[in-house]
Amino acid sequence: MELNHYPYHFVQRFDEYCALGEQFLKYKWLYAFKSPKSHQWYWAWVEVYDNHFYAIKFHLKVHKDSENKYSFMTGLHEARQVINTCMCIMMEIAKKDPRSSFGFIGANMAGESTIFTKRFKVYSRIVATYFSDEHFEHTMNIEKSAYMLVRRSEIEANPDLVSQLNQKFKILYDYFE
Repeated sequence: MELNHYPYHFVQRFDEYCALGEQFLKYKWLYAFKSPKSHQWYWAWVEVYDNHFYAIKFHLKVHKDSENKYSFMTGLHEARQVINTCMCIMMEIAKKDPRSSFGFIGANMAGESTIFTKRFKVYSRIVATYFSDEHFEHTMNIEKSAYMLVRRSEIEANPDLVSQLNQKFKILYDYFE
């Protein structure tokens, strides 16, 4: 299935170090792409976790130093192509790693609750279109606008996988408590 997306490229791998004995988050991959419409650069981050789990985030490069970089509304009217570009990155990873599972959070805008955010609604509709129920179990945490696509083959091999992932995310990020 071909998506209308922007050309992207892999930039660099960033290793993560954990002071506690267990390292759930292993490293991050940075991808970059430029919009031919707005001429703005975007950064897409893929966080690589244990159990072949990948979380994807994106923001405008100019917002890289902002703690709210994932919450800004750009006003550039290119959300579909930007999201599609992230979907293409996920599809590329899925082809390379047949055990891959994915996740994302639909960040809340300024003044918006973290519950069932506007971004979460949009992202979840799009991801459900390109990642079938046949191969992935779709799990949502509406309270935190978090979404997981876990490979059914991985759940068959480890029936507690979704629960284990949720528990590890709660330990790593107090956002999920």
